[in-house]
Amino acid sequence: MALTELHLRFVYVQNVRRSQTDRAVEAGACFPRTALAWTRRRNGARKEFQFGFTDGSWGTLLVPQEREFLTLFPVTLTHKERIP
Repeated sequence: MALTELHLRFVYVQNVRRSQTDRAVEAGACFPRTALAWTRRRNGARKEFQFGFTDGSWGTLLVPQEREFLTLFPVTLTHKERIP
């Protein structure tokens, strides 16, 4: 995920095999930060979070650094809390 002051962009990085040295990276969807309605931990799993948008759509993301994610999104819901 790439986060700026105004936008949130998903970035896809393909898993690589040990014998490969390059990683394929592809830019994904980009949204204004104001479109993000909520974030929530997924089923108590570490590093897996759900994003909800103002239009009702949502998605799940595996993040590399849980602590950094929670710093950027401090009001992240637990997996037991209801989605607003």
